[in-house]
Amino acid sequence: MSWTQPAYEAVAQVLAERTGLTFPPGRCGSVEQGIRRAMARAKIANFDQYRAMLATDQAALDDLIVEVTVGETYFFREPAQFQFIRREALPDIRRRRGSEHVVRAWSTACASGEEAYSLAIVFHEEGLTDRSHLLATDISPAALAKARLATYGEWSFRGEGEAIARPYLSRRGKAYVLDQRIGRHITFEPLNLALNAYPSVANGTWGMDLILCRNVLIYFNRETVRNVAGRLFDCLADGGWLMTASTDPPLGEHTAFESVLTDVGVFYRRPVTSGGLHQEVAPLDSWPSPVAEVATSWQLDPPQRSSAVLRARRSRVAAPSGQRQATTRHQKASKSKELRPKKAGGQPVRNDILLLAQEDFTQANYQAVLEMTQGLAGDPAAAALHIRALANLDPSAADRAGAQATARHPFSTELQFLRAVLLVELEQDEAAEQAARRAIYLDGSLAIAHFTLGSILWRRGDLAGARRALRNARNLCLAKPADELVSLSDGEHAGRLAEAAAAQLAILERVQEATR
Repeated sequence: MSWTQPAYEAVAQVLAERTGLTFPPGRCGSVEQGIRRAMARAKIANFDQYRAMLATDQAALDDLIVEVTVGETYFFREPAQFQFIRREALPDIRRRRGSEHVVRAWSTACASGEEAYSLAIVFHEEGLTDRSHLLATDISPAALAKARLATYGEWSFRGEGEAIARPYLSRRGKAYVLDQRIGRHITFEPLNLALNAYPSVANGTWGMDLILCRNVLIYFNRETVRNVAGRLFDCLADGGWLMTASTDPPLGEHTAFESVLTDVGVFYRRPVTSGGLHQEVAPLDSWPSPVAEVATSWQLDPPQRSSAVLRARRSRVAAPSGQRQATTRHQKASKSKELRPKKAGGQPVRNDILLLAQEDFTQANYQAVLEMTQGLAGDPAAAALHIRALANLDPSAADRAGAQATARHPFSTELQFLRAVLLVELEQDEAAEQAARRAIYLDGSLAIAHFTLGSILWRRGDLAGARRALRNARNLCLAKPADELVSLSDGEHAGRLAEAAAAQLAILERVQEATR
């Protein structure tokens, strides 16, 4: 079946441009029905006016997304996959990373939250509640608002996983409310998988041991699937697992994944490289002691000052065959050492070393970055690069290094912001709030720091403070050209961050309305 009239196809094209969502001919009928329902709620009958609204109105776009995507989810959907996580993936991660490792997992299209909470239940039953960090993202602010409420009806319990989920929800009227113990290690954030916004330290999409990307790739065209596969590969730690649904397209041809055939489907892993996670890394503990001047008291009311980003995203380099280059981190690091320019006395030029270290970082050669920046503790830019590389290998060690670096360079905005991001990942929200406020004190125009502070305050229950911070982030971005890069935001543009802040504000309003 094709579109019944070009106007529907034109609306679908706007949706594709804004979200990356595409629809095969067989779904045109249901998509048209969804468009009609969304237009009726918007009280608009003219297709041209509706397309114009979708281009500028996030709420209208979100309403249409809900209509045209299935959003079909319930607790422990495809239960055999969760059994695989319990019996194979988690034991493998703990064998490789050690029993004290904080397992990082990501539900990439969490919808109303059942998948993320199912994963959290598995982690809880496996004794990983306090040694795990779960990220859950979705394109729909409305879905995220529902996920944060963690309140469900009977329809969320259909399927074989009902018996596992039920003990963790208590009845409240006609609804069921999730036990707070299960959800406290999950961070819900808006994210569009079709956009080049990950991997990123700023939004936590880095160093993942396990990624669930199920029942979402079916909405993307082949080119978008290829791009998403590459970015998800980059988000995984060495040996990390990616699990897709049985209905999703295969990914093996798109990037350097190892395809693993199991009795419950084909899953994917990022290969373990020889110079990666299992080597001992030397954090800043071995650097010279920090200077005595440590800022211990801060003015936490940020003045409106102006200014610039934490560029942590890795770029992918494809070999002529279309597969990722096979150069290992060890080989790349050796090559970088050979290329280092020398002064007359044989010492490398610092700026050139940083350029080479940055190149290694973009290629995920983190061990080489650590080696090259090891002797440059006095340079805040080198310290930041060292910490970012270390964060991909050992977040706890990176936090310790960050504490030393911010003590040595208390007026480095980048180091203060990086410390805040790391503390968020380690769920030390009070300390993260202080670090974010310090970054804002040093640079009041740093929109991404206001955005991060808003998320921290929300988690801490300070909804009024979260609203102020998110509003500051939105307004700072709206004052810039939409295509201007936001400082320390991993390459995000002002227009997109303004939209994200506005979406978070809208979710916050809905959460408050639902709890009144």
